[in-house]
Amino acid sequence: MNDRHNLPSAFERVKEIKKLIQNVETTKTLNRFQYRYRMARAFEGINAPDVGDRTVRGYAAGMKVLLAYGAFDEIRQVKNDLPIRPLRGEYVKIFDEKLAGKLRKNLELQRMLAIPSAVSNAALKRDIKSFFDAENNDVMCIATGLRNAFAHGVFTAAGAGLTTKKRQLEITELANCLLDRTDSIAMECVEQLERDLRLYKK
Repeated sequence: MNDRHNLPSAFERVKEIKKLIQNVETTKTLNRFQYRYRMARAFEGINAPDVGDRTVRGYAAGMKVLLAYGAFDEIRQVKNDLPIRPLRGEYVKIFDEKLAGKLRKNLELQRMLAIPSAVSNAALKRDIKSFFDAENNDVMCIATGLRNAFAHGVFTAAGAGLTTKKRQLEITELANCLLDRTDSIAMECVEQLERDLRLYKK
C-alpha cells in the first residue's frame, strides 16, 4: 500500500485485534475509522477548473477539517462502546494556545460561526464565544463549528476568511491537530481492547 504512512499509528495492531473481536459493529467502526483517517491525512486539495485558486484552496481547507472530523467521529464511537467509558467531554477538547491565537484573528470566521444555522447547539455557541473572547484556547470547538458550517451549507471560503494562504494553512493546521488527537484516542482504544482480549483469553 503506497500511502501506508497516512494510516493511524495503531494500524498494524488493529489488524490483529480485528481477528479476535467478537463485536461485529466495533470491527466495522474500526475499519471506517482507519480509512477515513487515511483519506483525511492524505487529502491535499480539490480540483475545480472554473473556480479561482484562492476559493478552491479555501474550500479544500474546510473540507480537510470535515474529513478529519469524520475520522474523529468513528473513533469516538469505538471509545464510547468500550467497557471503560470516558468521562463526559474528556477527549473532546484540544488546547493549543499558539494555534488558538492565530485562529482568533480571523474575524470572518468568528462572524460565520455566529450564524445560527452554522452553529445551533447552545453549549457549542458558548464555547466558541468564549474562545473568541480569549477565555479559552480550545481549538476543538472551532473544528466542530467549522465542520457544522461546512456540512450544513453555511460555509464559503470568503465567509470563513479563507482567501489567503496564511488563513488556509491555519485551518489545515487545525485539521492536522484534530487528526493527531484522533490518532492518540485510537491508540488508547487499541491498548484497552488488547487488555480486554487478554483477560478474555484467560
